[in-house]
Amino acid sequence: MTMITELQPLSRVLLPVDSLEAFSRAIPLLGLLIRTMKIEAKHIDLLHVVAGSFLRDYMKSINIAAGEVPSQEDIHHLRKRYIDDVVLPLMSHAGELLRKETAGLVPGVLMEDGDPVKIISSVCQKGFYSTLVISRRNLAERSEKLTGSAVAGVLHRHAEATIYLVGDAPTPTGISVFSRTLIGIDGSPASKNAVREAGILLSRVNSQIEKVLLVHVLDQSCYYDEDGVTCIQAGTLGQQALEEAGNLLVAAGVDPAKITTVIHFGKPGTILAEEAIGCDATLIFIGRRDRSRMAQVFLGSVCTDMIQNCQERTIILTS
Repeated sequence: MTMITELQPLSRVLLPVDSLEAFSRAIPLLGLLIRTMKIEAKHIDLLHVVAGSFLRDYMKSINIAAGEVPSQEDIHHLRKRYIDDVVLPLMSHAGELLRKETAGLVPGVLMEDGDPVKIISSVCQKGFYSTLVISRRNLAERSEKLTGSAVAGVLHRHAEATIYLVGDAPTPTGISVFSRTLIGIDGSPASKNAVREAGILLSRVNSQIEKVLLVHVLDQSCYYDEDGVTCIQAGTLGQQALEEAGNLLVAAGVDPAKITTVIHFGKPGTILAEEAIGCDATLIFIGRRDRSRMAQVFLGSVCTDMIQNCQERTIILTS
């Protein structure tokens, strides 16, 4: 019988390195997590995926239509040169940035070949990583067209790891990233895991917290009674979910005086994004439900709405 190992939040961290620009934006958050949770170097790895970009210029120089293809020897040579000239300097620089941020911590370094989304997801599962720290790296991921981006690909693949999606804008000087935390509450196991992870972090930084806002959104579909639950019942269940979430945070050690709860009505992803912007949230926790990409296209996704509309803020997505 296969044993399922429960991953402890922030116990083993994987940080993909695709570009120095994207990695640099993730460094302050990673350093903060390491210091707050006292994560050891042996539990942190940097990962670079060699995705075949080293063949780009070569492929432009040959006539594919005429049947010309690179030989295995050519591929081996081009890959080695790419690793020596690009990858190794990149990882060395990334490691140095992390060491400066953490006063000497030296992470592990991994390198894999293949499709970045598949490799990142596979490494997360096989390595039993609890936490994946990523940042948007291209225009598609920074626009409203998230489909096709690496972030979307990782988001839509099954992974036990919690995803820390780093905000595009740094937290203003003098303000803690933990200052104003918003947590989306819907009573699902994923939402409860978001509360659990938030409690673990926030309980260690009570002095830095201004507000913890717990938000439940009554989906407008409850008026149609599609799942047999009336709006009144949905409201009652929502209030119970908020109370349970608040109790979990207090039990974890979060100051109850800093916790506020609110119920809204509307489309959950839209309302949560508006609330996050309205309260100027510095950190957002959302439960991530398993759902196929095709289902997300037709039904929408709270996570996708939040990622698209709260790009400047760091979002934590738990399964």
